[in-house]
Amino acid sequence: MARTRTIDGIHWTRRLLVLLLASCFLTGFTGNVGPEAEFYTGVGIGQINSEVDSDNLGEIGTTARFKFRHFPYHDLAGWVQMGASWTTYPNGGDFGNQIVSLQYMGGVVRSWGEIGGGFVLFGDTTQVGPLLVAPSFRFRIGPQDLVQFGMGVLDEAPYWTGGSVLHWEAIFALPPRKIWSARLKVGNRLNPYDPQFRIPLEGYFGIEARLGRHIRVGLEGSLGHGGAFDDPPSFSAAFKIGGAVGPGTKSDIRPRPAGR
Repeated sequence: MARTRTIDGIHWTRRLLVLLLASCFLTGFTGNVGPEAEFYTGVGIGQINSEVDSDNLGEIGTTARFKFRHFPYHDLAGWVQMGASWTTYPNGGDFGNQIVSLQYMGGVVRSWGEIGGGFVLFGDTTQVGPLLVAPSFRFRIGPQDLVQFGMGVLDEAPYWTGGSVLHWEAIFALPPRKIWSARLKVGNRLNPYDPQFRIPLEGYFGIEARLGRHIRVGLEGSLGHGGAFDDPPSFSAAFKIGGAVGPGTKSDIRPRPAGR
């Protein structure tokens, strides 16, 4: 009987936490100006060293995200995202020689925060490695035109180069309080490759420049421990280019109530 009450209490606690989180995104009336479609294409390279193996990898990937607003709140928008990437290991990797990754995510965003989740399906096309499914997640809190704090798991292609595997960072708008300012990212990422032989945490950095309302260019990378002291460091780097179209890109237009 006591065990049943404990389980019921855990379930009610989880429901309460979900309701509290939802209430944060379903209150207030400022910000968003309308729907927006975003798209990115990126290429990345990386090198991973350990005492038992050394791998180089290259990756190309693309991400498309649509933000829609069909809610009675000005700055609340839902979004869906799909992505894909192709990764090659010239010397052969632990999961195969050529990996294809497919992603699906969904979530909600406001002017001061964002949360979403989904999955990434990835497997080797040369029938060397297994077919696997990994979670995909993104969380950000803070005003977009000042400072945000965020974390994510496989949330944007390229997935295995740059900082997308598992990362947490601070995002600074430079100069502040300008919607179209450059974004500087500083944080860490977790590199799960051979953690028993190397320190899995790597320094993570990135910058995104917004060229007008529709074009965005970004560069991100990580640098970490290479295994033994005489090994070169492990690193990854990714370059992204993309853009956004739709009413949501017009930052100088004041938002209108839904339905008008």
